Amino acid sequence: MEYFENWPYFAWGLGAATTFFLVTSFATSFLHPDKKAHLSLWLQGDYESTWAQQFGLMFDRIFGEKHHYPRCILISAIASVIAVLALWLLFDRILGLISLRADTGLSLTQALLLGAAINIIPDYISLYETRWLLKQFERITNPVGQLAVLIVDAAVTGLIIYLGIKGYLWITGAPQISVVEMMALFSIYAVFFYSTFLTSIWAWAYCLSSWLSRISAGLRNWLDVGGAHPGRALALLGAGFVLIGSLIAKPALTIDETGRIAMDDFLCEMFPASACTHVARLTEDEEEKLKYLANACKGGDIEQCHGTAWNLREVNPTEAAVLWSKSCDTGNPSGCANLGVLYGGGLGVQKDTDRAKQLYERACSENIASACSNLASYYEKGISVSQDLQTAAGLAQKGCDGGNPVGCVTLGLLKSSGQIGEPDHTSANALFLKACNEGNVSGCANMGTSYHNGRGVAQDFDKARRFHQLACDGDDLHGCMNLGKVYSLGLGVSPDVPRANAIWKDACERGNAQSCTNLGLNFGAGFGVEANATEAIRLLTLGCNGDSADGCSNLGIYYFNGGSVEQDYSKARELFEKGCDRGNAAGCVNLGFIYEGGRGIDQDFARARSLFKQACDGGQGDGCSRLGRQYLLGEHVEKDLPKARQIFIEACRLEDPAGCAIIGAFYRDGIGGSTDLAKAVKAFKFACDGGVTQTCDEPSIQENAE
Repeated sequence: MEYFENWPYFAWGLGAATTFFLVTSFATSFLHPDKKAHLSLWLQGDYESTWAQQFGLMFDRIFGEKHHYPRCILISAIASVIAVLALWLLFDRILGLISLRADTGLSLTQALLLGAAINIIPDYISLYETRWLLKQFERITNPVGQLAVLIVDAAVTGLIIYLGIKGYLWITGAPQISVVEMMALFSIYAVFFYSTFLTSIWAWAYCLSSWLSRISAGLRNWLDVGGAHPGRALALLGAGFVLIGSLIAKPALTIDETGRIAMDDFLCEMFPASACTHVARLTEDEEEKLKYLANACKGGDIEQCHGTAWNLREVNPTEAAVLWSKSCDTGNPSGCANLGVLYGGGLGVQKDTDRAKQLYERACSENIASACSNLASYYEKGISVSQDLQTAAGLAQKGCDGGNPVGCVTLGLLKSSGQIGEPDHTSANALFLKACNEGNVSGCANMGTSYHNGRGVAQDFDKARRFHQLACDGDDLHGCMNLGKVYSLGLGVSPDVPRANAIWKDACERGNAQSCTNLGLNFGAGFGVEANATEAIRLLTLGCNGDSADGCSNLGIYYFNGGSVEQDYSKARELFEKGCDRGNAAGCVNLGFIYEGGRGIDQDFARARSLFKQACDGGQGDGCSRLGRQYLLGEHVEKDLPKARQIFIEACRLEDPAGCAIIGAFYRDGIGGSTDLAKAVKAFKFACDGGVTQTCDEPSIQENAE
């Protein structure tokens, strides 16, 4: 019953069968009595002939024996328009295929006019070709030979209308389409293509009816082919074939729940370049759509490679690499640039920075801005090339000028760091702001840092907060970490440690190591949360395992002191060393303290002194104080009071209370240099405010200062 659920389709099939019956009956009824007799005898097997001869008689009765006469041309044109109308009603109004698959908005009138413009001449040529071909082969009696004639006729008919459509598209300047696109109903021209096969279908049905009648004596008797109207019996059989054929075709032409028809997957597999893009267009499921587009790319539809690979880059980078490789190989520099990203990161392919560099060079030479920016990073860091900051700056400038904000950020960092000349924070900030305005959150984060530190701009914590917020909202986790600092320290806003902790928690869970460290420190101290040493250690471990140097240094303190974890000087030393090597000056101080005191290792004052100096040079006042103490006391180094005095001055400048207390005594007593009571008072006061209580009672100094 499913065949009859769509009654318009069944009605159309019945109408096509009825039309075949009427036309064939009409044509054979007007045959000369001798011709009718021959037809009757032939159908009964008593007359030597072929279906081609008999069909030719009927054909000439409809169109005329003189095929170049106006009558034949006129009837051919009328038949052409009727065929277009019939197929348009079927494909568009009944099955809904044209509006969906061909994505056209043509009305019936427009379709008929277009069909008349395209089809009338090819249909007439096809008509003439069919009659000529049958004339040449009407003496063939072998069924295989007769079948070959039908196949040749169908093939030549298809070629004629295909060339006609191609010619029309060429004349009008419209895009050309493939045979598959026409045959698979992916184009409005499918209607005009199939309508030309009217005579071929007529011939097939006539041939099958003739064969069936001649091989079945019972059927001949039942149909009374020996009566006065043998053609009517033949027409009835042919109509049956037309109706059965239409019912058999229905499942193949029915749109299923996916929005496609049964043959679409087969077509995509056999003709990926021509069919897969159209099948993808009909597919609603995004994952399936990408598979079809990927097949289109692999099959030769290169236009689909780049965009499809971009959509696959996260869910299936291996497939994206295949598609971008095809895109790159066919001359698309953007494909080369994106393929370089995959090789550079080892995404979907084995990591190969040499290959990535080559791809970036190729794409950058074609002015692909992103490739220039990525290549700049390679020269900046010395990846697969010798480090060359000037070249890096030039490439970053090219990327930035080409509209890639990553290049702007890279160039800004090089300018602000002074690596390519004198530090130029003003120019750097202009680049950061440009990148931020173009949607690059790293540019926003760096702009926020500039306002935070007053670097090249007037210090403005409110603007810093807004840029950090922009960066964080754009998933720049470094921006989130800085935003947490704003709320933790109350920079331009009221202090809100719980909010800072919430920001850091989210950033930590998404992979920002410094946020893990900051949150861990607050859990250790009970800032904004209930103190929890176990949670602090977990978070500091996450920070250290990432790229947080002070995460390692602070985790080392837990192992050094013991209590929350088992005391382990060796583990502490390892963590302090990791923090120090990553640039955390406090870690260098703690590591120096271990070497100085021989905690879990032999004492090594020289190593300790080197570490204290490294910390002092890195801005850690405590490191300066410990270094100064060695020169003050002559601990395994020649005692040097003037040198110790200069080191303690630096310690106090770096706001180390212990260093201020000692340099206060140096100024008071003239140790290592002259006496300066005013400076002594100032140093003692800072030390007192910093918790060095013994410096709080210096009345004589206070009096002398007054």
